Amino acid sequence: MRRAVSPLLPLGLFVLSASVGIVFALLAELQDEHGFGNVTLGAIAAASFFAAVGAQLLLAPLADRGHARHLMVGALVLAAVAALGFALATEPWHFVIARILGGAAFGAYAPAAQAVVTLADPRRAGERLGQLTGLQTAGVIVGPGVGALLVGVGGTDTPFLLFAVVLFVLAPALARVEIREVEVAATAPPTPLPAILRRREALAAVLLSIALILPAGMYEAIWSRFMSDLGASTQFVGLSLSLYGIPFALTAPLGGRLADRLGPLRVAPVALVLVVPLTVAYGHMTTPGLLMGLAMIEAVANGVGLPAAQALMSRATDETERATGQGAAAAAGQIGAGFAALLAAPLYGAQGPEVMFAVTAALILVFGVAAISVGGRAAPARPHTPHGSGSPGDGRSRDPSPA
Repeated sequence: MRRAVSPLLPLGLFVLSASVGIVFALLAELQDEHGFGNVTLGAIAAASFFAAVGAQLLLAPLADRGHARHLMVGALVLAAVAALGFALATEPWHFVIARILGGAAFGAYAPAAQAVVTLADPRRAGERLGQLTGLQTAGVIVGPGVGALLVGVGGTDTPFLLFAVVLFVLAPALARVEIREVEVAATAPPTPLPAILRRREALAAVLLSIALILPAGMYEAIWSRFMSDLGASTQFVGLSLSLYGIPFALTAPLGGRLADRLGPLRVAPVALVLVVPLTVAYGHMTTPGLLMGLAMIEAVANGVGLPAAQALMSRATDETERATGQGAAAAAGQIGAGFAALLAAPLYGAQGPEVMFAVTAALILVFGVAAISVGGRAAPARPHTPHGSGSPGDGRSRDPSPA
């Protein structure tokens, strides 16, 4: 049976993502304003990704124990504090701390929300995850556009102050919303993450997540710098990121539906075939307009691919493991993105955009091929059985009953 999910849940993810994504458009301006170098730029960009990893691995499993609401409300408060910290920051380490808080908030909220929507409508998990992912990415991309506009009104601290207020208002509102939680017996032990990752479908979902999320770190670290070097204004940088979000948000639900109908491992290769050459092509663009147009095409491919990765993990886990599984896949992607952010800015400065984008494309290809290879050898999905009756030793119980 399908159950409705309060619109405040996806709205919270959208606003939180937007508050984290503001930095995309403003990093170059903040770098010029505060005078920090490319290594510091990379550290600020990477901080949120590594913080998200910690939250996804350590906090996401709590959603599988019936604490999704607590995680999401707490994450909104933490994101508000992070935005406020960014507005008040004056030293590079202030920005790093603020990014750590924002990344942790995102890492706690997203897996909990994913677990809630798949529990509400498990037979259309891919579509529901696609819708959530579309809103999440739209937030990350719309945030910079809004931020760039607000900077022209009141300076670089204005967008962060505004989002801090909105997040503080959303937190108590979400706390009052009825959310169906996973029902777990107090004595039932949680499934260890290694047991989940021994399933080939789960491992394939992790590898695919790395391939598709890894480029985000590179974009966060140098997109604003690259666009500025090509002559783009802060407002145009924000516009380019916002226009990426539109096709992604529209395509992600379709990608989820295709994953539900055709299978995630039939959908994902289509995305990879498009993303790899487009990433190489970025390095050869000579005008901001061409770069923006290419990004909009890539957004369609990612909008198909990322929900497929999430649907694959949903298939590999039952309702008491979903947040843990989704958190692990996202954490792996965030680790890849974090290292990409650390390497991208120095590589961009030393070798130029052609080499930097080519290296990124090669990494996407390696992890993507590994994901398809591992997933293609997965055993056929076994019938679901009630919770607690999974096969001995695999740590998995199967309860397909709709929410």
